[in-house]
Amino acid sequence: MKVRSLITMSLIAGSLILTSCGDDKKENNEQVSEEKLEMSDHSEDMKSEKVSEEANAEFSDQNVTQAYEEYLSVKDALVRTNAAAAGKSAQNLQNTLTEAQPEIAEIAGKLVETEDVNVQREIFSELTAAMEPVLKEAISSGKIYKQFCPMAFEGKGDYWYSNSEEIRNPYFGDKMLKCGRVDNTIM
Repeated sequence: MKVRSLITMSLIAGSLILTSCGDDKKENNEQVSEEKLEMSDHSEDMKSEKVSEEANAEFSDQNVTQAYEEYLSVKDALVRTNAAAAGKSAQNLQNTLTEAQPEIAEIAGKLVETEDVNVQREIFSELTAAMEPVLKEAISSGKIYKQFCPMAFEGKGDYWYSNSEEIRNPYFGDKMLKCGRVDNTIM
């Protein structure tokens, strides 16, 4: 009887976690094609976000501008759960920051060294924290959205930066694409 209660409670807790960020997708054969279609739509959304990127944030330092663009590329690759693309963008970020911000370049280098997307997401968290003072200091106009997912890293939560208010979660990708909120706006 105790085992049955424990299983029931586990199922209820699991259901709450899956629905806590409003992700109510059903996993049946009919919806698989819809989810693929949604992902292609999300790819289009991310392309349109890149177009608005230049209008949203401008920096006093060209190096920071390029670093921010590469950071967003890493984020977008993690949203798509594409470890190879995340590594490539992290390599570009590392190259951009090697002289100006060697500490951040080193973090980006760690992301390049792994092909495990879950490890990349952990390193991305560290990268996000390191980028904050650089972005705050160099922004000259526009906005950067600091976003937060309460479910990231087993409920500890974590942040990332975006050029759009629309949530595209790099910590869960398509599993919880819209999980999160805008926590702050850097101007």
